[in-house]
Amino acid sequence: MSNKYNNNYISPEMSAGRIVSKGKISSLSNGFRLKESKPFSVYVRPKTLSTMERDVLLNCKLYAEEEFSEVPVTLYGWVELCIVEIAPSEELLNSYDIYWGAGSAAQLIVNTK
Repeated sequence: MSNKYNNNYISPEMSAGRIVSKGKISSLSNGFRLKESKPFSVYVRPKTLSTMERDVLLNCKLYAEEEFSEVPVTLYGWVELCIVEIAPSEELLNSYDIYWGAGSAAQLIVNTK
């Protein structure tokens, strides 16, 4: 766990539980994060709607983590993860549309690296 975050603190964005800004992720070639590393959630939708898959592994960094790691993300619904960054991926967007949603006004999207 990261020492730079107060693990007992719940930000207004996390406690509100409402998505007030959103967008579609169009590239993961350099990863994805919001300005100031604002936390966000994702909605993952397969490009082939007849798929029998229930989830996909997303390599990301959560609010209290310093390293990227894979986490299962359910399809067809907003996930309850507090994501701050998605790792670069050349293939994920070939099979899935990924939308981000945040609990506060998102400023500019910044592609990392």
